[in-house]
Amino acid sequence: MHPQRRRTLHAVTGLAAAAAVPGAARAQAFPSKPLRLVVPHAAGGNSDAFARILSQRLPERFGQPVVVENRPGAGGTIACAQIARSAPDGYQLVVADTGTHAIAPTLYGTRLQYHVSRDFSPVMIAAMFSTVLLVHPSVPAKTPQEFVALAKSQPGKLTYSSAGTGNGSHLALEMFRTAAGGLDMVHVPYKGGAPAIQALIAGEVQLTAVSINTSLPHIRSGRARPLGLASSKRNAALPDLPTFNESGIPFEAENWLALVGPPGLPADVVARLNADIGATLKSPETRERLAGLGLEVVASTPAQYAQVLERDVVVWGKAVRDSGAVAE
Repeated sequence: MHPQRRRTLHAVTGLAAAAAVPGAARAQAFPSKPLRLVVPHAAGGNSDAFARILSQRLPERFGQPVVVENRPGAGGTIACAQIARSAPDGYQLVVADTGTHAIAPTLYGTRLQYHVSRDFSPVMIAAMFSTVLLVHPSVPAKTPQEFVALAKSQPGKLTYSSAGTGNGSHLALEMFRTAAGGLDMVHVPYKGGAPAIQALIAGEVQLTAVSINTSLPHIRSGRARPLGLASSKRNAALPDLPTFNESGIPFEAENWLALVGPPGLPADVVARLNADIGATLKSPETRERLAGLGLEVVASTPAQYAQVLERDVVVWGKAVRDSGAVAE
């Protein structure tokens, strides 16, 4: 072969090899920078506590720091919309929840700035948590059945607070009223969960609904009394508290926390995220810490997340329509 032709062939081969390396290197290099977990709510709630526990343990397997960033607003939908438009590189995930993905489509309707299925790449359902109905200590009813009898004896007299119209706490209480035979009570919405539970503690309302994590300090202090657990089974954080199903009132309001990224995440990136996050969540230490907050580890597959989402959009959508709630 002519020397010049040989040099040209080598140069072309070298260019082709160089062109092939970056893509392979990127795939092999993931992750090569910190992972950002976006929490679509203010600090202090379930999703924030979950993200911070995960951020402490995940780097051991992931090999990169994990940064938690709170971006609250519009019931979590602002942050979710931002993630839906972000680069599909696997370095930004949002801690989605029942509110942002199962309730929001019906509550916001055409104003919602994302499609909960098409605009996200699911990684997993990470954890589940149940809703606790709390009553003020002055309420004489000690069981769900006693409370139902009390409410029916005083139509229109008892009041219940929520974190806002259309919020998960409001919908859970509406589900309870319906399941108990259509209790005639007065809804008092507040702008957030903190003022809603403070209203109960102050005796301004008789009933409210909160997550187990939020309920625990108030139950332990005696400032609120648990009426029942809106779940399919009891929770380790409150093992002696019966479910409403056990009390003869068929009523569940289970919520989940999920991790999703922007649309188009590469399959190998999703697989790596699912494996590392799943293993971290299933470790005894992480599982125990989350259980202390009333969070039960799930660590599902992406396909399982899609199935649960499809089901819950229907279930919670019906609750929104039945309540008549519309996002402000």
